[in-house]
Amino acid sequence: MRRLMDVLLVLPLILMVSVALALPALAQGTYTASDSGKTIYVNSGDAFTVKLDENPSTGYSWNLTVGDGLKVINDDYVSASTGLIGSGGYHIWTIQATKAGTYKVQGIYKRPWEPLTGSEKKYSLTVKVTAPSAGTGLPSGITFPKMPTLNDIMPKFSFDLSSIFSQFPKF
Repeated sequence: MRRLMDVLLVLPLILMVSVALALPALAQGTYTASDSGKTIYVNSGDAFTVKLDENPSTGYSWNLTVGDGLKVINDDYVSASTGLIGSGGYHIWTIQATKAGTYKVQGIYKRPWEPLTGSEKKYSLTVKVTAPSAGTGLPSGITFPKMPTLNDIMPKFSFDLSSIFSQFPKF
């Protein structure tokens, strides 16, 4: 019985850790080309950054678009610190979620004057924006199973004490 109680006490903790590890990336980080195709979750009002390699000296640049529930609040190119002419750098966008919904951040890396060929580098990030939670730290929509109470797991015993005491002599 003690072992069962230990399991029932530890089970919620294991469940919470498992859920936290299984969740997709929570926003407020920096997302790069390796994150293309992923889904992130962010609260309305939060910001995150997208950072992609770029070399405008070759004529190539990123054309990034965001869904209507997202707003680009900063857009900068940062050159490499190598000091070499023609070396690339990276482009960084800071994006803020403005309203709840599911939106896309999409980019295409090409020379602006050339027509699309279909072989251009592409970037895509799905952003699921939720209303800010009341400080739980977890995305909304997650529910945990009802844990049994002690009365639910303890066996039901009924004792007839008179039959036990009838075995003893009466004084």
